[in-house]
Amino acid sequence: MNRTAATVVLFLLGAAVLKVCLTGRYLRYVKEGLWPFLLASGLLVLVLAATNRHRHPKVAWLLPLPVLAVLLVSPQPLGSYAAGNAGMALARSDEYPPLPDGDPVKVTVLDYASRAVFDEGRSLGARRVVLTGFTATGPDGGSLLVRMILTCCAVDGRPVKVVLDGRVPKEPDTWIEVTGTFRPGSVVDDVNGERIPFLKVESVTPVAAPERPYE
Repeated sequence: MNRTAATVVLFLLGAAVLKVCLTGRYLRYVKEGLWPFLLASGLLVLVLAATNRHRHPKVAWLLPLPVLAVLLVSPQPLGSYAAGNAGMALARSDEYPPLPDGDPVKVTVLDYASRAVFDEGRSLGARRVVLTGFTATGPDGGSLLVRMILTCCAVDGRPVKVVLDGRVPKEPDTWIEVTGTFRPGSVVDDVNGERIPFLKVESVTPVAAPERPYE
């Protein structure tokens, strides 16, 4: 690869990274908090392109492949297929403070599931809550509400699952906003044996997939 070709490839790679940063598409790849590092890396690649003075081995021609993937392909967020093949992810807390004021109150799927499983629903009580996520099929054929969480990037995404007790859309990967209350009990995730709590459904509203699909 000669100097001119290498410069063009580096420029395209840096531009592709900046594009996903500035359009918000990076949220389909990595956690929101990694935005500054991703932006800095894109700028650094552009600087390298501008100061490129060396010849590069033939293997460098492989660099356009991820560039084309980023520019031409818009990946979908992890959905029901990924959720069905990964075990329930939960985070235990030392304490569960009272829910914020409001009726109903919006909470994350992770917060609700953690309170329902580890706190046995005591901090939820009879409060009406609103959860947003996508639908999937549960271990017993029931309907799940799912939200994926990331440690770093989409490749390590894991699902937080809640069994929906009520009438909900059966089509997988349907994004919905669910209003309901805590219902005691749980089912066992057949992937990793973790407990999946219930939510007693009061109402369901279809919604568009959020800009930030991961919690």
